[in-house]
Amino acid sequence: MSDHDAIVIGAGYGGVTVASLLAREGRRVLLVDKNEQAGGKAMTVRRRGYAYELWPVHGLPARDSRLHELVRTLGVGDDSLFLMPDGPKVGERFYKRPDGTWQHDPPIDDTTGGTPTIERTQQQLDVSDEEMAKFVEMATAIATMPEEEIDALDDVGMLEWMRGFDLAEPIITQQATMLNLVFVAPVDRIPVSEGVRTLRQLFLGGGPRYAAGGFGRVAELAARYVDDHGGRFLTGTRVETILVEGGRAVGIRTKDGEERRAPVVISNAGIHPTALEARPRGALPADYVERVRGLEPGWGMVGLRYFFSRPVFEARTASMYSDQSWLDTDRYARLMASEWEPDVPLAYITIPSNWDPSMAPPGHQVVQVGILGSPDPTSEVNERLVDRAEATIEELWPGVLEHLERKERYTARQVSNLTRDSAVPGQGGECIGLGQVIGQCGGSKPDARTPLPGLYLVGCDAGGFGCGTHQAVESGFAVAAMVRAELEARQPA
Repeated sequence: MSDHDAIVIGAGYGGVTVASLLAREGRRVLLVDKNEQAGGKAMTVRRRGYAYELWPVHGLPARDSRLHELVRTLGVGDDSLFLMPDGPKVGERFYKRPDGTWQHDPPIDDTTGGTPTIERTQQQLDVSDEEMAKFVEMATAIATMPEEEIDALDDVGMLEWMRGFDLAEPIITQQATMLNLVFVAPVDRIPVSEGVRTLRQLFLGGGPRYAAGGFGRVAELAARYVDDHGGRFLTGTRVETILVEGGRAVGIRTKDGEERRAPVVISNAGIHPTALEARPRGALPADYVERVRGLEPGWGMVGLRYFFSRPVFEARTASMYSDQSWLDTDRYARLMASEWEPDVPLAYITIPSNWDPSMAPPGHQVVQVGILGSPDPTSEVNERLVDRAEATIEELWPGVLEHLERKERYTARQVSNLTRDSAVPGQGGECIGLGQVIGQCGGSKPDARTPLPGLYLVGCDAGGFGCGTHQAVESGFAVAAMVRAELEARQPA
């Protein structure tokens, strides 16, 4: 007899979504995570009076997202959980011109949704009316493209597609850096089908938004919901293997040797660790295993955390970039081979305590700096990128370190230790999970149903589209429906 109706491995946003939705239906759910709290890659760390995520984390789109839907469905909060502060100081941008001078675009007034006006964008980029009209043409195409046309663009990259509109280079730079940060992937290999759908969400839904108490708070509420509705959230527990009997998944064995059984096992631990390490040898078809082995991880996010004794950053977000900062396949390869480095590493900065003052002691401030880097826990390039970003920050905000209490570096090694176990060389510290690139998105994305009956995947590695946490939650809704159908079919007539 099974101990549970479903076992979910991993309490990232995909895992907590599917677990809580099944618990809401009265299913006996076991949610297992190696950490002591939920959130996965969006976990909120609370230490020494400060709270922050592993790197800059936001919810996009800002309005009517699957995150909002999850909170409403579970009844664990309302829209007030997602912070939308009044006032103009939401985001600022620093662009290093080719002549070496900096252009500072002051914080955007986000009281109406966050999308800058056409006039403001034109002023920031210093482009002509004709050049701006081409950008408007592209934006119109994003907003109005029929779904069947989007589906047909799984194998076309966003850079090629954008250049088809004959955009000015400043516009290419701005859009490419945004795409890099949203997808943490090379702009030439982000499929148009993925890019257009996600940009449409962002343009129409506004952004960014933050969650009261930290972005991991929503995951914590969903995990607690499992505990409160007939299930169990088991923390600090590593899964050693997925149990297989009679050609189907039937449960898990933890590192301490305890076995738990269920007719359905759902893995939020990542497709690589699940297919290459967590299953018994021979349980999955060899061709499936080889396909998984060849899938590319997404890039990493590395950087710095600053803890200040007084507020020094006014805005809630900031970014810094140059024409060299955006990365395509060639630039990234040369960067990883130490053959080239951008003059300004593409960096996104968030100030959690400017969204929610409770994220820092009264009068203090916590600042997160995220830089695109390698997911390889052994990468030395990441350290150099962090060094260069730190020097750029000191250039842009002179004197800011006078108020520094302490700082922390984080690299792919720390990320992998807290989140995804490294199962293939160069993998483990990725920011999102499976790379959102051509051949791995849209119709080519791995199915949430694995070839092993009873074993499902959930999260950004299987099904869904969108930006980070939104994609993971969307996957959780989809997998919950699949599992519901299977459990109902297994019930005696």
